Amino acid sequence: DITSIVSTSSLSLKIFRSHFLKVNIPIIIGWIDNFIRQGYFGGSTDYYKAYGVNIHHYDVNSLYPSGMLNPMPHEIIREYKDMSNIKLDNFFGFCLAEIFCPKDIVRPLLIHKYNYKSIHPTGKWIGVYFSEELKAVVSHGYKLKLIRGYEFSKIDLFTNYVNHFHEKKKNAKSPAERLIAKMHLNQLYGIFGRKLDLIESKNVYNKDLHQFLNTRIVKNIIHINDQISTILLINNINTDIIRQLKLDLEINLENKLSVVKSNVAIAAAVTSYARIHMMKYKLDDSIYYTDTDSCFTDKPLAEFEVGNELGLMKDELNGKIIEEAYFLGIKQYGYYYYDEENKRIEKSVFAGVTRNSLSFQEIREISKGKSLKKDIQNRFFKSFNNLDVRIKTTKLTIKQNNEKNLINNNYIPKHIKDLNHDLDNRTLFNYLKNKVLSILKKFYKLLD
Repeated sequence: DITSIVSTSSLSLKIFRSHFLKVNIPIIIGWIDNFIRQGYFGGSTDYYKAYGVNIHHYDVNSLYPSGMLNPMPHEIIREYKDMSNIKLDNFFGFCLAEIFCPKDIVRPLLIHKYNYKSIHPTGKWIGVYFSEELKAVVSHGYKLKLIRGYEFSKIDLFTNYVNHFHEKKKNAKSPAERLIAKMHLNQLYGIFGRKLDLIESKNVYNKDLHQFLNTRIVKNIIHINDQISTILLINNINTDIIRQLKLDLEINLENKLSVVKSNVAIAAAVTSYARIHMMKYKLDDSIYYTDTDSCFTDKPLAEFEVGNELGLMKDELNGKIIEEAYFLGIKQYGYYYYDEENKRIEKSVFAGVTRNSLSFQEIREISKGKSLKKDIQNRFFKSFNNLDVRIKTTKLTIKQNNEKNLINNNYIPKHIKDLNHDLDNRTLFNYLKNKVLSILKKFYKLLD
């Protein structure tokens, strides 16, 4: 029903709720949503070597659906304001932790937002993570201190749904049927991670604009004519922000709440399981580059790791070997190989330009530090000011943009020397408060 289903992901959710969901899923809102959302990361993409020959390219079959087969967080059992006495092995949920990755770990595994970028560093920082991912990295040399968090019960939410559509995908009688099954497999988890803040649009008389400006958070005003304007309003803003604005500005702000079927803990757990799945490939010294669900390696994988089942790898080039490849940064690489007719096939991925639009020679030039200028055609620009979409040709400067040092063809991980503070204010405040209390306790103990 296109009047109630406005996106394909909402269709997946409706199918899941109608035919597979047997329990109630809590809707996480407010501060708990904000806390867990800090541990909601995407795919783990990293680069390790700059140049290689005789490279194999593998891709995971349905990485996120395979992650959905694992136990999911369900109901919150308990909030821990102090986890100093909690053992990680006995905990299932999300926690703020102080992380230490030794500098001798040459292929760090844990993703971290540093200066608004996702990196895999060594060093020391604090962050919110899913317990199962922390357990995985501890076994590879990471050290950590648990600070505070939320413990969840476990539940098997998606196994029947995933198995159903995986069978549909395997036995599809047409490309369209296979595509639909693949779509439902890959997009369901993401809708659980929807943000709670919503945009509402209203047409109002210009003479009434002040009423909305005084009581609502207005994102934009689009003047239609002398009498009417369209305004974009922000709903579901964090109640702490609303309260502070009321105090600081002495105005009567409203926060119109709309229920969003969101549970960021589920979405964050799925992506975390996906990153755990890719860890074994990152640790192998033969790996040159890993994307969210793929890897480039100079040696073939073992037979038991390759197949058509969920979570197994498939050979992206069907036995063909990449002759040469450059890996210059995240989403910055290029290579070539020869097909069955001995025709040279060149491939490239470079953020900002169309896939395969750069030649291998251009990739080689960029690897030497040169910059290229390209005309990017058919680029879409949208405007909330006049509610239009324009297509323009733009010029783009393309250059290598990585933050790692290169020594003997190996990239050196970024090292964080002190605690990073890319956390929201409340999380940071609680962390610092606990630190101060801990120091005071030690001080009073010494006095005794």
